[in-house]
Parts: sequence; C-alpha cells; structure tokens
Amino acid sequence: MYAAVKPLSKYLRLKTVRIYDPIFTLHSKCTIVILLTCTFLLSAKQYFGEPILCLSASKHNAYAQSYCWTMGTYILPAENDSASGKTLSSMASMWDDHSLLRGTNYNRTQLRQLLAHNEQYARIISIAEGVGPETRGITKRLYLRYYQWVFMILLFQSLLFYFPSYLWKVWEGQRMEQLCCEVGDALILEKTYRLRLRMLTKYFRTRFTAIHCCYAIKYAFCELLNLLISVLNFWLMDVIFNGFWHKYIHALAAIPVYDWNLWNLMSSRVFPKVAKCEMFIYGPTGTPNVLDILCVLPLNILNEKLFAVLYVWFLFIAMLAAINMLYRLILICCPLLRLQLLRTHLRGMPKAHVQQVLSNAGYGDWFVLMSVSINVNPTLFRDLLEQLYVEHCEFHALARSNLKAQQTQDEDEDEDDDDDDTSSDDTTATATSLNPAPKSAKTVAVATATATVSPAVNLPLTRYNSNRHNESHV
Repeated sequence: MYAAVKPLSKYLRLKTVRIYDPIFTLHSKCTIVILLTCTFLLSAKQYFGEPILCLSASKHNAYAQSYCWTMGTYILPAENDSASGKTLSSMASMWDDHSLLRGTNYNRTQLRQLLAHNEQYARIISIAEGVGPETRGITKRLYLRYYQWVFMILLFQSLLFYFPSYLWKVWEGQRMEQLCCEVGDALILEKTYRLRLRMLTKYFRTRFTAIHCCYAIKYAFCELLNLLISVLNFWLMDVIFNGFWHKYIHALAAIPVYDWNLWNLMSSRVFPKVAKCEMFIYGPTGTPNVLDILCVLPLNILNEKLFAVLYVWFLFIAMLAAINMLYRLILICCPLLRLQLLRTHLRGMPKAHVQQVLSNAGYGDWFVLMSVSINVNPTLFRDLLEQLYVEHCEFHALARSNLKAQQTQDEDEDEDDDDDDTSSDDTTATATSLNPAPKSAKTVAVATATATVSPAVNLPLTRYNSNRHNESHV
C-alpha cells in the first residue's frame, strides 16, 4: 500500500518556483492526493476482501452473488424524523395493548402475525437498519447506485479538482519560472545576482500593463473555478447518495459527543453494511420464484469513514474558496491594501518610495510583483524596488526639466513674434510717409514682390532683415 501511495508524495513537494497561493494548493494538490489515496485504499482487496458477499437459499450461491453485484442491492428507507417518532410512540402503545406482545419469547407464527399487523414495527426489530420484511409492490426501496462506482467517483473528483490547476499552468506559460529562476535561494552568486537584477529591472521598466492585467484576471478566474467546483461537487455527491449528502452533517455531529448509536443509525442510511437483493428463478413451467437474498457490503465499513473525512474536507475548502474570492475582490478595489501587502516583503523600505513605484501600476502589475516577491531572494526584491524607484525619480526629473525647457522656448518664441510685429508696423509706416504720390505700374510690381516676402513665424528679426536686403538688391 505504501508503495502505491508513495508517488503521490512527490506531487506535494514544494516547487522552486511557486505559481499557486496556499488556498489554491489546498484545493488542487492536497485534495487530489487525498482522493487518490482513498481510491487506492478501496481497491486493496487484501485489507477488505471481496466487495460483496451474499447469502441465499439457492444452490448457485456464486451466481447469486455475481447477480447482486451486477444488478445492485437496495435497502428499505427509513421514515423522516417526525414520522419515526410517531411510529415509535404508536408501537410502544401497541406493545402494551396487543396480546401477542405480552411476553418475552416469540415463535415464528407470532412474528408473522406481528408483520401482518404492522410492517413498520417488524422492520424496527429486524436484523439491521434498512433490512427487514417488505410488501412487494408497496414498500419503497432505496437502491444503492453508488456502491459499484465509488472507485470511479473518486477518480472523477480527482480530475475535477485538478482542472483549475492544469488550466492555470497552461495559461501561466512559465512566466514566473523565466522571471525568478536561479534567484530563489538564500545564497546567490554575485554575477547571477547582478544579471537577474538588471533583467528584472528592465522587465518591469517596460510597461506590460495589459499583459499583466490579463495574467491576473486568468488567475482570478481559476480561483472562481475552484469555488464553483466545490459547490458542484456537493450537488453531485447529493445526487449520487440519494439526497442524503447534505444530511450527513447530522451523523458527524454524533462523533464529538460519542453517540455511536446515532452515528450508526445515520450512516447506515447511506452506507449500510447489510443490504437486500431480489432475484427471480423460473421453474420448468415458467413460473417465477422470487429469491430474497441477504448481502454484506464490507467496503461500506471504510466508505462511511472515508466520506466522513471527505465531507469535512470538501466543506473546509469550499469555505476557503469563498473567503479567497472575497479577499481577491477587496484587493482589486483597495490599492492601499495592495501597498501594505507589498511592503511586507520589503524589510522596512519607506512607504513613500513604494507609493512612487506603484503610482502608475495597476492591479495586474502589483499581482506580478507579489508573485515575484514570493519566488526570489528578499534582498534581491528590495534592490529591485529601489532600482525602480530611482529610475522613476530620474524619469520624472527629466520630464520636469523638459517641460521647463519647452515653456522657456515658448516664451522666447512669443517675444520674437512680438518684436517681429513691431518691426513690421514701423516699416509700413515709413514706406507710407516717403511715397505719398501715386505709384506707377513698375513701382506697384516692385512693392508687390516685396510684400510677398513676409517674416516667418519662428524666424528671428535679423534673418528677416537680411532677406529683405538681398531682395531689394535683386
């Protein structure tokens, strides 16, 4: 058994680069290991023998046993609590009143008369819970549909819980492994340290906001899948166990108070150790004979314990998945909380510096930074944030200097435009005063050519005057 379960321990080993948070790990990896371990336990015949053993009046007992394993067994369902209470009280009064019940020894004839009088009371004193006399066609039956398929049910649940982790592994694309390889240990070579620090700084300096946002959304979707699978699993188990799975909490409530009678009563309704089976044998003339077969289900001794543990575990991880989704929504809506969480990995780095680094970062950028902080050396991560802060300050200082230079240039250009306008007005006034007489055609042509050369918007006044002097010589 240990040799069969040992390979599963490798699945639980912590990887060098972790891409799941603790709750995700519990929901996927730990749950899968628990389910597969239960599967191996149930398949070990050396511990629990044959899955079914049947007793019948037929000579072909092996055939009857195979028939009951193939076609399934059933029990007689118990009444609800209120009806059972009324039945028990009525049976107690009948015990006092009926003449057949005034004694301590009963023969077979008396028991048959008791069955004819009240079948429900005869079932109460029967050999096991759910096994007793019945009236064919009238008494309800509860078939144990799950018993032959427990092995497949556990395997299907393993695949179901593995799906979100597999989907995230595909979507993640080894991004964290590429970013954090070789720098997760406490001791790192100086050359490797500087190289990885330079590469990480260059990566986060290049803004991949859209890619990081998509990365974080995919992870949140996988967490939502964990929650939906937990809810779906409860519904699926309730269908398999004939609507009893949500009531199994009552059986578990009997364990802390050591009420084993209640535990046996409740667990036997879904995991009976003894069940009934019905088989027809036809005589030579075709007349059917009904064989009432009693079957022992040894695996239910283990099933009731395993599914009690699984019930608690499924409830636990469902609650964790719901809390985790609420926590994720709070993180998306609260930048201040994201800031405080990032500071826990920075060993006293000033809050103002971290705020400057995260000033233009969205939730996706913060999510990738947090994932990197989990997988790299803490000193390296602090140096990375400090380097990003220094480059952030240099960038803003350069932006401010460029803005100031642009403003100064604009002011100089405005002053040049004012000087050009003033010079143009003086030149026009002088020309008017020196030539008051009507102009000839040749004079008008020269004036038109001169007026065509107007001062450019961004040219200085000296350049404009030199251009005008050259044109006058022409």
